[in-house]
Amino acid sequence: MKRLTAFAKLIRLRYTAQIVAIVAIFSISNHGVTINSLSTIISCLLLSISIFCFDEARDLKTDQIVHPERPIPRGLITVRQAYMIGIVLLTIGILFSSTLFFYQFAIFLVSSLVAIGIVFSKIKSILRASLNAFLIWTLFPFSAFLDLKTVLFGLIVALPHFAGSISKDFIHSPGDEIQNLEPPPSWSKYLVSFTFFLASAIVILPMLLNFVTWYYLPPIILTNLCCLMLGVYVLKERYEKVYLFGGIGMVSALVAFLLGGN
Repeated sequence: MKRLTAFAKLIRLRYTAQIVAIVAIFSISNHGVTINSLSTIISCLLLSISIFCFDEARDLKTDQIVHPERPIPRGLITVRQAYMIGIVLLTIGILFSSTLFFYQFAIFLVSSLVAIGIVFSKIKSILRASLNAFLIWTLFPFSAFLDLKTVLFGLIVALPHFAGSISKDFIHSPGDEIQNLEPPPSWSKYLVSFTFFLASAIVILPMLLNFVTWYYLPPIILTNLCCLMLGVYVLKERYEKVYLFGGIGMVSALVAFLLGGN
């Protein structure tokens, strides 16, 4: 049981579930319940788990300070085991994605390379957050067809993710210094706050453009409020609030897409 719990923490189950939920909602909405949809979901799941395994193994020194409760710092899973799991699952994910449409396979390969580059490269906070946001955005054209509606839905999720990534870098800066990673510049809190405020406005655009039904409105109002609150909290340097309100905002956005996105 300890091993199972440790594995769930290793793959960051909450974040993996959010990623797979995005792909499942849009893939089934656009392609129906088909082999293609199933392969899309499975390949995304395997990629997500593999990247989180690599990231956990890479972040051992940081996590010993910031997140000592995670499975690798606790010794429940070794760095070698995490890397092996990641390699095996990524290989299987590539095989599944190769059965998809060519554009989906291409997006999968690009996303895999970008994600691996983020994990193993020492890049600055803002660039890292931008690439992470790009990866979140690619989930939408990977699952559906690229049009203005898909672009907007992707931005609704990617922009808060960009801001949230930098906020978390402020929290993790003591551990990042051990790995010689530069903390976010102090002025970037204004960029983060602006991005949350911008996201709060963009969530309304699908309604103004008549891309959604009225079922979209109630849950997206919650997303809007979460973005506004995070914009204010960041200005007060309450970066830890991103964990709570970021999660609520993400879930309510997915509910909005599911209820009113068709």
